[in-house]
Amino acid sequence: MPSPRFKPSLASLWRLGLLVLVLGWLGQEVRRRDVLAQGRELTPERLRDFLPQAQRLAAPGDEAQRWQVLDEHGQLLGYAASAAPLSDRIIGYSGPSRCLLVWDRRGALLGVRLLHSHDTPEHVAEVVADRGFFAQFKGWDAAANPQGPQVVSGATLTSAAIAQGVLARLGTAAGSSLKFPEPIGLAEVQALRPAARRLRPSTTHSAALEVLDQQGALIALAMRSAPAADAVIGYKGPSDCLLLLDAQGRELQQVALRRSYDSKRYVGYVTGDRDFLKSLAGRSLQQWASLDYKAEKIEGVSGATETSWALAEGIKRRAVQALASPPATGLGLRWRWQDWGHLLLMASAALMALTSLRGRPMLRHLHHALLVIYGGLVSGELLSQGLLGGWASHGLPWSSAPGLVLLLAVALLAPVFTPVQLYCHHLCPHGALQQWLLRRLPWQWQLPPRLQRALERLPGLLLGLMALSLLLGWGWNLNAFEPFDAFVLRSAAPAALTLALLGLLWSLVQPMAYCRFGCPTGALLRWLRAGSAGGRLPWRDVLVALLLALAWGLRQALG
Repeated sequence: MPSPRFKPSLASLWRLGLLVLVLGWLGQEVRRRDVLAQGRELTPERLRDFLPQAQRLAAPGDEAQRWQVLDEHGQLLGYAASAAPLSDRIIGYSGPSRCLLVWDRRGALLGVRLLHSHDTPEHVAEVVADRGFFAQFKGWDAAANPQGPQVVSGATLTSAAIAQGVLARLGTAAGSSLKFPEPIGLAEVQALRPAARRLRPSTTHSAALEVLDQQGALIALAMRSAPAADAVIGYKGPSDCLLLLDAQGRELQQVALRRSYDSKRYVGYVTGDRDFLKSLAGRSLQQWASLDYKAEKIEGVSGATETSWALAEGIKRRAVQALASPPATGLGLRWRWQDWGHLLLMASAALMALTSLRGRPMLRHLHHALLVIYGGLVSGELLSQGLLGGWASHGLPWSSAPGLVLLLAVALLAPVFTPVQLYCHHLCPHGALQQWLLRRLPWQWQLPPRLQRALERLPGLLLGLMALSLLLGWGWNLNAFEPFDAFVLRSAAPAALTLALLGLLWSLVQPMAYCRFGCPTGALLRWLRAGSAGGRLPWRDVLVALLLALAWGLRQALG
């Protein structure tokens, strides 16, 4: 067998570059429309299920940037906010979701409702149909739910992303306190860390601020004990402390009292005892969360025992809350069992595509069975234009589905850098089913040449229409144009089931019928692979680039 050639053609590299530009443009257009839509989502009508007397919304009235919900007399009923923009960076299966969160005027969460989702409609429908999923957020207490919210079976990625977006928004709200409404200021941070020059919201710790020096380097994280400490009463009231952690947010390094409702005399005893405040530092958040005061020899200030205990207990509760809350933007790689399965499929596909093993019928049939059973029916995560369009519009789910992202990268790069069409021939469960049906019937339908050429152009036409739908905001459900959702039997839409069945029946009499005459995802991968043998750039590709440049110029001119 000749060795594989790993030298990409000029045309393939050019097309890969064009694809990257188009996907970037798609994302820009969708985000622009999203910004316009978000301003119209929070309305009194949407809030009346939670606050029946809601009549209007006033500008955000607290540091968590929650809108005030007022009745007809202008009296405060509660607060409302969207999980966006935090949730916009948390991708489910094919896109992010935005939720409405409503609090009463005491700050208790009344409920959560889905405002809009860019995720797969079938998966979103599964989540909406599960009433317990949204009900679990009422009065959410992170400390009482260390394992996080329950997700919906059959829509794990979608429900997990929605939950993560809600918790991220609750994390920013967790930094607000009705008893201590003053946000952390730069001056008070500089009193502890003189090198501090700027504060910005943390991307890794909810309700925390990153402390930056003159060069913009991260030197610490700042958080406070309120509102976790609001219910910790010393002698006659709660206290709020400023907590400075190391740059990684692991170790508490400095503590300062911000404000207290306790007795002024007792507060003076505490602030005057520098050794006590120093004794509170030098421990990790994990140590604080399970701290035994006696074992650690943390003793109260003489004459102000209850006040000093309240400060320490408030820090402990804040540590518990910080450890129970997820990262504010959903960062952090998390490998699921499906991701390990995708790695297994890719390894098996590489062996079948690049070695002589594909010539052994038994191994080839086992590989096809693995694709259909695991890749299709068990994981149900197939590449499609709905998936690619969603990721192009909203970003890649690196943290929640790294194996699936890697599968897409392999599918796009293999046609460019290797001589094989790895995904279509060796990774697609629907393609494996068609290969299994190949020439199972003695009679085969021979299409007239002219009809065959016309049908072979259909996948490319569908691909172009799907791209236009995303660019122009037509709102098409792209998953309805491909049969891949049919493998998720529980939530498969009738359109996907019909396409899958018709495509497989057609493949009985016309080899690989759907792949050849109906698959826009396959058309994209074939387009990437096709190149000029002589190293020349096809004139059609130059024309496509010119048309794209013209369309982009018109879009910029029209605003």
